[in-house]
Amino acid sequence: MLTPLTQTAISVLNDIAQGNTQEILPYYALVQNTVSELLLKLEAGGLIRCKDTEQRDLLTAYELARPSYQITLLDLLEAIGEHLNCNHPTHEMLYQHYRGAAAKLGVINHMTRLYLAEIKLNDLF
Repeated sequence: MLTPLTQTAISVLNDIAQGNTQEILPYYALVQNTVSELLLKLEAGGLIRCKDTEQRDLLTAYELARPSYQITLLDLLEAIGEHLNCNHPTHEMLYQHYRGAAAKLGVINHMTRLYLAEIKLNDLF
């Protein structure tokens, strides 16, 4: 349901909030350009800010622009230009990784899939 880019963005925000000091490239499963673009989008979306422009390859160069409890999934999706991927059932791994939030996302995913299943091809002509 959450795209790989969205999952990576969640991980990036979590690591920034926790003060993790890892380098960006080895940790994330995206290429450097994509991670750099992701950070720019998160910054432009007002979710993070750079506090050390000379160390942009380290997560410690960034901080959350506001407390994590004030950042919503909608804020994140809008900032990175992503969407929820309701084309597939919610996998058990999502529930294990995101716990309570996954239950809510799973309901949204299931309901969206039910509604989409009700739209027949003939309805679209």
